[in-house]
Amino acid sequence: MLAAGLFGLWGFFTYGKAGELPKLLFGKRLDGLLFVAWIPLIFLIVRLLDTALFDIIMSRRRNVVAPQLLREIVALGLYLVLFGWVVHRIFGYSITAFLTTTTVVAAVLGLALQETLGNLFSGIALHLEDSFEVGDVLHSGDFTGVIEEVSWRATRIRTFNNNVVIVPNSVIARERVEVFPRNNLNARVLVFGVDYHVAPAMVIDVLTQAALHVDGVAREMPVFARIGGFTDSGVTYEVKYFTRDYSRRERIDADIRKAVWYTFQRNAISFATPIHSYQQYTPPAASTAQLAPGELLERLQQVELLKPLSAEALETLAGAARVHFYSRGETILRHGDAGDSMFIVHDGTVSIRISDDSEMGWHEVTQLGAGTVFGEMALLTGETRAADVVAVTDVKAIEIVKESLQPILHGHPELATALSAKMMERQGVLDSLRADEVEEEESTILSRIRAYFGL
Repeated sequence: MLAAGLFGLWGFFTYGKAGELPKLLFGKRLDGLLFVAWIPLIFLIVRLLDTALFDIIMSRRRNVVAPQLLREIVALGLYLVLFGWVVHRIFGYSITAFLTTTTVVAAVLGLALQETLGNLFSGIALHLEDSFEVGDVLHSGDFTGVIEEVSWRATRIRTFNNNVVIVPNSVIARERVEVFPRNNLNARVLVFGVDYHVAPAMVIDVLTQAALHVDGVAREMPVFARIGGFTDSGVTYEVKYFTRDYSRRERIDADIRKAVWYTFQRNAISFATPIHSYQQYTPPAASTAQLAPGELLERLQQVELLKPLSAEALETLAGAARVHFYSRGETILRHGDAGDSMFIVHDGTVSIRISDDSEMGWHEVTQLGAGTVFGEMALLTGETRAADVVAVTDVKAIEIVKESLQPILHGHPELATALSAKMMERQGVLDSLRADEVEEEESTILSRIRAYFGL
């Protein structure tokens, strides 16, 4: 609109009889007014070309988002060409001399800024190829870290040691670059050495289950273990898992290693240790600290389900109880597994989970803390496990097995009635927490306890 108005004013002053004042201001031919009229028109032309080239042709048809830097360079070039043409047409200046001078200046600047221009065009190429974006993990040369910024000159990377590295774009363009995109299933492989005397099938199952529920491990892809090779010290096993946040790989690796250590301790599996023919190899004993007898007995006395038992019976249970340690993310019990024991949480928190058809594959019923019990139906009636129990934090748990409770019930059969009453109270609380209704069982808990223990 401004250009149209100025061109109209120029035409009126040029071909009309409007007096001599405009000619005094702009010259006999009103060249200055004509040049001013071309300025908004040139801006309109450049913006229309910018929209057509980058927003319509590249973005919509080719699905390529042009970087702002490229758009500004193209716009600057168009401005120079159009303004040079207008100056030549209106004022008669030789554009050839202008271009010659510009070429010489450009050559001098190009030689002086060769490295800077290399970074500039490398940055443009990286943007056009959509090689990576902010938030991705990038490995280039000796540097690995999360991309924080991609500018016209360099790429800013924050390493896993929280150091900032500025890598020139020309260096990235020349070297081999490994990119781990955000929200992409990136794989990791951890290696463990295990003693030759342990069966591979057992080790593979233990390694898979130890890494399955660690926080950060993707649920969409399976975690699996395999034999990686044989060494002088033992068998090498590889655990492969996937994660969507590769920047957390060091923490996930550490949690998996911790879970494997605890799992190996519980299953009496020894890590690979150098063995020499002149010395008999003996696996080291577990070094995890157990509960003191008094502390263990005190915890059993606080359990509501065991209130019917006498002090002597509790001491017997305490002497036969087993203490286990679980790291965060480990699965303690699995739905459908057979069992004949119950667990008492001495320290930490566990999650009770039921399988469903949701994206995660389960929903949480409740969380249990110190002093609570789970798995009691398997201990008293021999039922299979009704839900998954996963450690939310590092957990220290006490296990009571059927073998330790059976002599007590045979010596005092009346305790079965008291235990069944406590079970009925607890079952009512658990049923109220579940989302679906539980059908009433045909036999009472008392009769099932008596049948299971042969009373």
